[in-house]
Amino acid sequence: MDSLAVWIVGTPRSLGLRLAQFFKALGAEVTLVGAGDTLLVETLPALILLFGYPDGLRSQLEALRAAPNGEQVVIVAVPADPTTPGSLESLLAAGIDDVLDVREPSALLEARLRLLLRRARARQRRWEIERELHVRAGQQAVVAELGRRALAGLPLPLLLHHATERAAAALGVELAKVLQLLPGGQELLLIAGHGWQDGLVGTFRIPADTRSQAGYTLRVGGPVIVEDFSREERFSCPELLSRHGARAGLSVPIFVDGRAWGVLGAHTCRPRHFSADDVHFLQAVAHVLAAAIERQRHEEALRASEARYRAIVDTAADAIITIDENGHILLFNPAAEKIFGYRAEEVLGQNVSVLMPSPYREQHDRYIRNYLETGRRRIIGRGREVTGLRKDGSTFPMYLAVSEVRLPDRRLFTGIVRDLSETRRLEREILRISDEERRRIGQDLHDGLGQMLTGMALISQSLARRLAAQGRPEASELEELTDLIRQADQQARTLARSLIPVELEANGLEAALKRLASQAEQLFGVPCRLKADRKAHLSDNVAATHLYRIAQEAINNAVRHGKAKHLEIRLAADREALHLWIRDDGIGIPAELPETSGMGLRIMHYRARLLGGHLEVRRRRKGGTEVHVAIPRSGRVLPADASQVLPTSDLIP
Repeated sequence: MDSLAVWIVGTPRSLGLRLAQFFKALGAEVTLVGAGDTLLVETLPALILLFGYPDGLRSQLEALRAAPNGEQVVIVAVPADPTTPGSLESLLAAGIDDVLDVREPSALLEARLRLLLRRARARQRRWEIERELHVRAGQQAVVAELGRRALAGLPLPLLLHHATERAAAALGVELAKVLQLLPGGQELLLIAGHGWQDGLVGTFRIPADTRSQAGYTLRVGGPVIVEDFSREERFSCPELLSRHGARAGLSVPIFVDGRAWGVLGAHTCRPRHFSADDVHFLQAVAHVLAAAIERQRHEEALRASEARYRAIVDTAADAIITIDENGHILLFNPAAEKIFGYRAEEVLGQNVSVLMPSPYREQHDRYIRNYLETGRRRIIGRGREVTGLRKDGSTFPMYLAVSEVRLPDRRLFTGIVRDLSETRRLEREILRISDEERRRIGQDLHDGLGQMLTGMALISQSLARRLAAQGRPEASELEELTDLIRQADQQARTLARSLIPVELEANGLEAALKRLASQAEQLFGVPCRLKADRKAHLSDNVAATHLYRIAQEAINNAVRHGKAKHLEIRLAADREALHLWIRDDGIGIPAELPETSGMGLRIMHYRARLLGGHLEVRRRRKGGTEVHVAIPRSGRVLPADASQVLPTSDLIP
C-alpha cells in the first residue's frame, strides 16, 4: 500500500512530534510545518492537521481549498479554543472536514487519527479514480473525434498529424509519431508526428528490423511498452528517440487489409508506467487510422475504377444507357447523344420510352413490370434488333443488348445500343450488287446463251429437213438433237426469268410470285399454288424484290432439302404489316441446323430486317415447313417482339 503524506501545521513541537510518531507508525510520511511557515500549495498532502485559533484557521483553510488540488485534501482543524460554538460553525462553513480535540484520552485520540488517515486514503483513491475516469473519457473523446474526422473525409496527412497531437495530449507525453513501412519492408518513414524537430517529419527513416522499438513492434504484431530505455534489453533506443531525450514509450502496429502498414508510437522524456487503458487507447487510435487508410485505398481504387468506367463509357462507340426499375434514364453517354441527337441533360430522369417509336413506347413499361413480377425475360440478357427514335423524329435500326444489375435496394438495367443504319446500308448495297449480278447473269442467259441455243436449234432443224429430203438415216438423230437443244433453250430461259423477275417492274409482286410458282413446277416438277389477297399490294419495288428472293430461297430449300411434294405461296395484309407465307409438305426443317449450313436462311433474315420486318421458320404440325415473313406497311413500325406479329407455336429456334 502506498504511503500517505501528512502535514501537521502550527502545533506545539512536543505535540507535533508525538502525532508524527503515531502517523509514521501507520506508514505515513509526516511533515511538520511551523505556524509562521509558508504552505506550498502546489504539492498538497492527503491529510492536513491545522492547529490554531478558529479565525486564523479559517483563512488558512480558504487558501488551501483554493489551491489546484485543495478539494482532494482531508483538512482537520485542531482549534486552540474549541469552546467557542460560533467559531466552529464558521470553520464548518468554510469547508473543514473535521475537528479534532487533542485533549481526548489517548486511546480515543489514536482511534480518531486512524479514522482520519483512512478517510484521507479513501478520498485520495476516489480522486484518483475520478481523475482516471476523466483521462479515459478524454481518450475516448479523442478516438470518437478522430473517427468523425475520418468519416468526414479529412485528408489522410491531416488526420495522421491530428492523431499524433491528440494522442500525445491524451497520454500526457511529449512525443508521438506515425511510421509507415516503405515498399520492400526494410525501412520505416516518419510521416506524421508531434514534438519532433523541424524537418524530420516526411524525411527521417529508421530500419524496420528488431533493433528498434518500432521494428520490434512490427515483428511481434502487438503493443510494446518501454518504461525506461536505460533498463531495456530487447532493443536499443534508436537515434530518433535518443536525440529528443525519450526515456519511455508505447507503440502499437497499424494493420491495413490484414498486412503490416506501420507503427503508432507515443514517448515521454521521463520513466513512465503505461497502463492497460493507455495501451487500449493507442490501439483504438491505430484502428481508426487503419480504417481511414483502408477507406482511402478503397476510395482511390473506386475513383480509379470510376475513371476507367467513365473513360470506357465516354469513349465507347456504342450508346450506353442505364435506367432504373421505373424506366427513368440514369446514364446517357456521349455515343448515345450522337446516335439519338439528345444532350444527356435533356433525357436524364425521363422515361427511356422517349427514345422509342410507337408501338415500342407504349409497350416498354409493361415489359419491365411483367419482368419484375414474373421474372420472364424477353430481351434482358440477350440481344435483339429494334427500332430507335431520334430527337428529330426519324427512326433507325439498332441492335440492343440489355443486362441487369441487382443492387441491395434496387435493380438497374443497362442497354448497349449500336446504330445499324450503316450496316443496313451496306447489306442493302451487297444485296443490290448480288441482285444486279443475278440480273446480269440472267440477261446473259437470256440474250447470250438463249439466243445461241435458239440459233443452234434452227440450224439443226434446217439440216435435219435437208437430210430427210435426201432420205438419209441421220435425219432422225438430228431431230432428236434439235429437241434437246430446244429443251436446253427453254431451261436456260426459265433460269433467266428466275434471275430476272421482270414481272416485279411490269405487273407487281403478285405476278412475279405467280410466275415463280409456275417456274417451280417447270424446274422441279412439284405443284405450287399461289393465294394472294387483293389488298396485299406493294408499290415499293425494292421491298417486292426482297420478298420475291425470300420466296425463291424458301422454295429452293423446300424442294432440295425438304423433299417437298406440294408447295403453297400465300400473300396477305393487315393494318400493320404485309405477310408472306411459303408452306411445304416435306420432311420439315431440323430443330438444330448444322453450323456449316443455313447461309440461305441468314440471307432471308437479312432481307426481312432490311425491310424492318420479322422472319420466322416453323415446323408445321401436319408435317413440312412454313416460312413466314412480315414487313411493316408504309408509315408503320413493327414491335420488336416477333411474337406480337408472328404466332409463336411450333417456332424453330
